[in-house]
Amino acid sequence: MWYQHDSSINVTPCDGFAGAGVTSNGDIQSFLPLHPEAFRILLVLRGGEIHGYAIVKELERDPGRPGRVLPANLYRRIRTLSERGLITETDGPDRTDNERRRYFRLTPLGEAVARAEAARLQGLLEGARDLLA
Repeated sequence: MWYQHDSSINVTPCDGFAGAGVTSNGDIQSFLPLHPEAFRILLVLRGGEIHGYAIVKELERDPGRPGRVLPANLYRRIRTLSERGLITETDGPDRTDNERRRYFRLTPLGEAVARAEAARLQGLLEGARDLLA
């Protein structure tokens, strides 16, 4: 097999995710692979609580991401991530700036899944390293 998964990465409650519904590496693996845009959203939210328009701006700054972010696509991904328990909507730090803004943050499960996806992608890259030589 050209792709070797790194089974040494094991995210369990003892890794600081207790109480988040994360019980085993198998549970985390069931979320993978992530859609690239979903993974990018999780990465943006690792920086802290942020509203939808700010997520758009962060995504559009990514040089590896082509094109504009369409609001309908963003909110469809956000809805899916939220339904799966990877992110959650919050009240935001200050709703007086714009009451219509919706704020989101990463959940402990979302952090664990983002780490597992990063490890999965790293394994893919290591398997393809000879292509870059």
